[in-house]
Amino acid sequence: MIKKTTYIVTSVLLALLVYFIFSYLQYSQKREDLAITKGDKVTKALKNDVASILEKVMVSGREIATIMETQTLTSDAINLLLKERSIAINEILGITVAFEPNQYNDQHLYAPYYDKKADSIFQLEKFYDYTDATLETTTWYVKIRDGGEQWVEPYFGQVVQALITDYGIPFYNPDGSMKGMVSMTISLKGFTELIHSLSLGKTGFGFVTSKKGTVLAHPVSAYAGLKTLQQLQTEQIHPELRKAYSNILKGETGFVSFNIEEKKQKTRFYYDIVPASQWGIGVLFFDDDLLGADRETKQRLIQIAITGSLVLFCFLGLYFNRDYLSTQEVWILSLFGSFILLANVFYIGYLEHISKDHNTITESPPVIDNTTLSSIINAENLKAKKNNAANPIVIPTGVYIDELGFMDSYNVNISGSVWQKYPKTILDDITVGFQFPQASPFAESVYIEEIFREETNKHVLISYNFRLTAKLNFVYRKYPFDKRNLNLEIRPLNHNDNLFFTPDLDSYKVTNPSQKSGLSSNISLSGNRILESYFSYQYLDYGTTFGLKNNTHVSKVPELYFNINMKRVLINAFVTYLIPIFVTLIMMFIMVYASNKSHELISDSGIVQGMTAFFFVLVFSHIDLRKNIETTELIYMEYFYFITYIMIVLSTHNLIMYTRPNTSIFDYKNNLVVKAIFWPTFLILVLTVSLFLFY
Repeated sequence: MIKKTTYIVTSVLLALLVYFIFSYLQYSQKREDLAITKGDKVTKALKNDVASILEKVMVSGREIATIMETQTLTSDAINLLLKERSIAINEILGITVAFEPNQYNDQHLYAPYYDKKADSIFQLEKFYDYTDATLETTTWYVKIRDGGEQWVEPYFGQVVQALITDYGIPFYNPDGSMKGMVSMTISLKGFTELIHSLSLGKTGFGFVTSKKGTVLAHPVSAYAGLKTLQQLQTEQIHPELRKAYSNILKGETGFVSFNIEEKKQKTRFYYDIVPASQWGIGVLFFDDDLLGADRETKQRLIQIAITGSLVLFCFLGLYFNRDYLSTQEVWILSLFGSFILLANVFYIGYLEHISKDHNTITESPPVIDNTTLSSIINAENLKAKKNNAANPIVIPTGVYIDELGFMDSYNVNISGSVWQKYPKTILDDITVGFQFPQASPFAESVYIEEIFREETNKHVLISYNFRLTAKLNFVYRKYPFDKRNLNLEIRPLNHNDNLFFTPDLDSYKVTNPSQKSGLSSNISLSGNRILESYFSYQYLDYGTTFGLKNNTHVSKVPELYFNINMKRVLINAFVTYLIPIFVTLIMMFIMVYASNKSHELISDSGIVQGMTAFFFVLVFSHIDLRKNIETTELIYMEYFYFITYIMIVLSTHNLIMYTRPNTSIFDYKNNLVVKAIFWPTFLILVLTVSLFLFY
């Protein structure tokens, strides 16, 4: 009956193991498909929005061209037509009707341009000869005259003093000769706002390029009209992106995925082509933005490991399924069982050690390049525009840490330098400086001293030295597998100044987090290993206006953080705390193992005294742990002590009962059952605690 039951249980567990493996593979594929679907959806939304704008512009331009071909309009009628059509389309910056020489009222040149922003008509022929192909600013006309209806490459408009692009449509005389052309002018700034109105995650970004690869819109505003996709391709270090950029230039669509080591994230880049203009579109996402943190993968791997272990136990049970087991076979079962349990404990600890702890995941991934930073700035500008507020004033801010040390579990001593670059025009209108909101609430916890000021043409560089005792909210529940993120917040002194502190990335030679930029190489933290340093943002809502009438400066504010991520050096914790535990367990096991009724037994008082000695050894070690890790919650390492206390009580009970006559379960082969289950019992309890905390 027992053998039959074991077969049934083994079959069920095997089926469950197959299910968990299949479910894990399916989940991984589903997560991959979901990321592809979400990324593709946003890319298509951007493509459709761009196409919609272009279609409106093209249709309106063709209608104007038809009117100019079929009707003879006065200058006032032309001006009114241009104004009405410009106002009808939000994205239009202005419209031009330009005639060929001597094609309008015997005038040599005639080209009225309606500027929607100025609400005025400008006669372009008064500024320059737009038919002169040798001038750089005449592309909008010459390209259409020579090549027909098309979108022209972006250029700097002399009249509007901005980077623009045009859609040109020629119109003709009845004899087929060209009479003139209609030029629909679009500001490139509008496309950047369009990109950032989409959900690209916290640091994802998109861009639009012309057919020839000229950047029309990009998070780095300096790229628009000046950079080409070919140049970005040359500068790009990731071969997957270089290939994707090449495919955009070829007019292809698709996506690539790759890992950005600096940000510790899987990255996806989608690219597409707008049919109406053959413009290229690129959109980059991070998996955490698309899907959120992936805790479920770890849980599914643990499920597979535990179920696989149970299957192995069943196989062992089937192999040794006899009414009588020799002493050697019992010890083989005990050894294999202990090994399997220990392997599971190590595996769960390993998964936890390599996983991203929720305490080190900030609201934004690391800000390590100007593209990412520009995306965040543009998003804040867009938010300000929606709230009818002024754009925040960008203040580049740098940090360098000279010394770092822990006072206790929560207070950290930090010293170093901070520098900021303020526009010269605002110095008299704002409160210069910064604050550390995490300063410990006692006197002399923070000291900030201005060292020097240096003026340049555009800004004033102000440098400070600081010493700080910061009180940080570390969580020690998973010690020694906890990851501590020393996130130093840097906040403006006055909320009403509308300042936006940003990382001064240009002041660092490297911004790769693993290179620990902003940290002195002399910093050494005993028992810890510094993994990386980087800037990031957390989005805070203070829940109060601080008495200000304008609360847009205190609602979901991106606060600048300088992060230092560190892990425990596990060998330190294991040597300090686990060695006393395992030495105690080994000594206890020796006492239990050595018990034999054929020899003189230790008295009850001797057993109690011996176990009490073990208990006090552990208590002092436990107290030392509590002194080093001051926290109100139980930590993972403490459970080892509690489990060992339980083992002391159980072993004491066993040895005392073993001295009594007629204790059949203990008398069997000189207490063999208890001896054999000693280590499996301890490891089962440890595995249970590990699952409780880490699953």
